[in-house]
Amino acid sequence: MIRRVGEAGIPVIGYNFSLAGVSSRVKTTDTRGNAVALAMDGPNDAPVPSGMVWNMVYNPAAPAGVQPPCTPDQLWERLAVFLNTLLPVAEEAGVILAAHPDDPPLPVLRQTPRLVYQPHLYDKLIGINPRPNNQLELCLGTVAEMTEGDVYETVERYAELNRIGYIHFRNVRGKVPRYTETFVDEGDIDMFRVLRILKKHHFQGVLIPDHTPQMSCAAPWHTGMAFAMGWMRAAMKAVNT
Repeated sequence: MIRRVGEAGIPVIGYNFSLAGVSSRVKTTDTRGNAVALAMDGPNDAPVPSGMVWNMVYNPAAPAGVQPPCTPDQLWERLAVFLNTLLPVAEEAGVILAAHPDDPPLPVLRQTPRLVYQPHLYDKLIGINPRPNNQLELCLGTVAEMTEGDVYETVERYAELNRIGYIHFRNVRGKVPRYTETFVDEGDIDMFRVLRILKKHHFQGVLIPDHTPQMSCAAPWHTGMAFAMGWMRAAMKAVNT
């Protein structure tokens, strides 16, 4: 798959190394105009069923029960095997592997350990293998949800190190275990400040709006995404003038 992506001229693959995956979200209207958005309202301790990972069933014939226990050290060891095996292939193919932080960023979710749930743990991931194509899918919303660190310092550090594969340009209000995703211009993050940091370090990657609140119309998701894209384009023009 990595070789084919490289042959197609696609420069980055984003991935999330997690057992529980993106989990524990709820819907809310605690947003501007009561738009429907995603949120988290407390931790989820329900175990992951046997034969399932990342909310997907990979073994329908699995016996009844739950995923066997796994320690954080074991998960980091498995990530090391993953990276050390695939990064040389990706480098040869001209492809960056970009790691998404755990969302929601909790040390444990659904009784399984998590990897990057605080900003400094990005350093641990990069330290596994220093190849330049070992990079980050920097999700601003997830970093802002973290209980430690500073989103602007995090962007500054990894932009300066040239370790950002691409960015999920998402805003939130609050931190785990209780937060609400917001419109791009109304959350806790000063998105103009983020853009100025990226410009300062000559970031050349992609900004993706990620998921957004939905509008009240015939195409709720598409319209919410169009608003985010339009706001981002205008903000980038403003920063560049």
